[in-house]
Amino acid sequence: MRLGLWLFVSLSVIQFTIGYIKGYYKASTGNELLISETWKTVLLDVPEGILVILGVIALYQFTKKIPGKKASV
Repeated sequence: MRLGLWLFVSLSVIQFTIGYIKGYYKASTGNELLISETWKTVLLDVPEGILVILGVIALYQFTKKIPGKKASV
């Protein structure tokens, strides 16, 4: 779970940083900053995929039944 939390925080920081740099660049130059699709994939899409997989694993661990015990909500 700590890995998932660390990944989520890192992903949020990366997204904020990219947005801030793009906004600053546009405000100072008047031009759009073009970021390579490869870098967007490496920095944003891959960690999101890993985060989804970790979420599915955590959900499975949370919902699996333990033999001999009754599940209560």
